[in-house]
This record gives sequence, C-alpha cells and structure tokens, in this order.
Amino acid sequence: MPSLQVLTDRHDPYVVITVLGDVDATTIGVLQEQVEIAQRISSHLLFDLAGMTFMDSAGIRVFLDAYHHARANQGTVAVCSPRPSPRKVMELVGLTGYIPVHASLTEALTS
Repeated sequence: MPSLQVLTDRHDPYVVITVLGDVDATTIGVLQEQVEIAQRISSHLLFDLAGMTFMDSAGIRVFLDAYHHARANQGTVAVCSPRPSPRKVMELVGLTGYIPVHASLTEALTS
C-alpha cells in the first residue's frame, strides 16, 4: 500500500510543503488537506519534492488548483528538487510552463 507524508514549515513569505512518498488517488487527500491549511497561512507555496517518489494525475490536479488559488490571491507556487519521474510527469502535462521548478530548496527560497 502506497504511503504519503506531508510536512509544512514556514519560511516567509512561503509555506514550504514537503512531500514524502507516492502521490496518487489513494493518498491525494493527505496532500490536499495540507495544501488547504497552508493556503490559509500564506498565498505563497513552495513544494519540496525531493522525497516524492511517484505522482499520477491526482497530483497534477493539486498543483494546478494551488496555482490557480495563488494567482487569484496575488500569490505564487513553486516546486523544488523534483525527482526525475515526477518531474517528467510535470513536464509532459506542461505544468512547468506555469510553475517554476528550482534545483534545490535553498535556490527556491533565495530566488
């Protein structure tokens, strides 16, 4: 059974959402809940994907929803440190054309 852990931390102006494990239809609720909580704290979200091992279309939907919410609230969404497989999914669906991808958390926080 796939597992997912989502951690959040504040790095003004961002809420950093660290994703650990698989993001799919069986685990998406965990991620959605944490994103909604983070959106109440800040309109600037940064997803640290170094620990995300898999993502299907359910994950894409969360990123798109976060992007649209951020735009509607003068915020931003970015990702950092994606592994090759999730990054490829993001590239194939064109998500990287909307959401900046940074090589590391440090790079994302200082850009």
